[in-house]
Amino acid sequence: MSQNDPYQPPYSGQYIPPPPPPGHQGGSDIPPDSPYHRSSSPPGSGGSTLGWLGSAALAAWAVVKYGLVFLFKIPAFATLFSAVISVAVYAQVLGGAWAAVALVVMIFIHEMGHVVEIRRQGMSATAPIFIPLLGAAIFQREHATSAVRQAQIGIAGPIAGTIGATAAFLFYTTTQNPIFLFAALIGFALNLLNMLPVWQLDGAWVLAPVSPWFQVFGLVAIAVLVLFFHFVSVLLIIVALLGIGSARAAFRNAKNPYYTSVPGSARLALGAAWLGLVLYLGVMTLQAESLFVALAR
Repeated sequence: MSQNDPYQPPYSGQYIPPPPPPGHQGGSDIPPDSPYHRSSSPPGSGGSTLGWLGSAALAAWAVVKYGLVFLFKIPAFATLFSAVISVAVYAQVLGGAWAAVALVVMIFIHEMGHVVEIRRQGMSATAPIFIPLLGAAIFQREHATSAVRQAQIGIAGPIAGTIGATAAFLFYTTTQNPIFLFAALIGFALNLLNMLPVWQLDGAWVLAPVSPWFQVFGLVAIAVLVLFFHFVSVLLIIVALLGIGSARAAFRNAKNPYYTSVPGSARLALGAAWLGLVLYLGVMTLQAESLFVALAR
């Protein structure tokens, strides 16, 4: 899932920032360890108990602070540490450790799709950093050189996630292990929701070069999910509310050469890829859900 608006200039610390519009001088992203700073020296306290307690507190803080610096300086440790924390949180929410592991693995596969495509384009990106209950984020310092390349980064995540969910579904058909069915269901559903062309979701990146009207379509789709299918999610409502501003920006920037220079063939290819992926994910989500419901009876 992207953490920046496809139609707005990039800001520091954002995930997969879009290329700045002509004339914009964007800054680079802030690395995860940027908030750390050097603490002041402890005041002299003689031999008092208070002085010893203060020194002990400062020593403990130094261990935590420099431990976090070390953690985020080595992306593999940051990914592993945040994944373990997320598994612990999701285990409480889902009621099982294996279900939590399945969810984290599906998120990881999705995010690595973005990472692989970013690096394939010659740019640097961190491994996913998990954020409990919100998914994961990657940090990228550079910008894609065109709207089409940015769309390719956007769709790479759902493609990887779809492949991972399909593999889990095939494992279930051969092993009949319900954890694989759960992983497939959660993978298909999460990637399908991510294809909504709203705000920072991947669908918005994919369809940004095609037409700003897809932003309106995404908002309508969320309204249908809530009003007619009673799919009520606080996070989804927040995305929809923030997506209103993104939709307005899409129409304001519709004449920007960054988007108008995209060839018609590329627009058609992006639209077809998005539609094909949505149809496949929709069918497989329904199929996995029906099997999961039957299994639960």
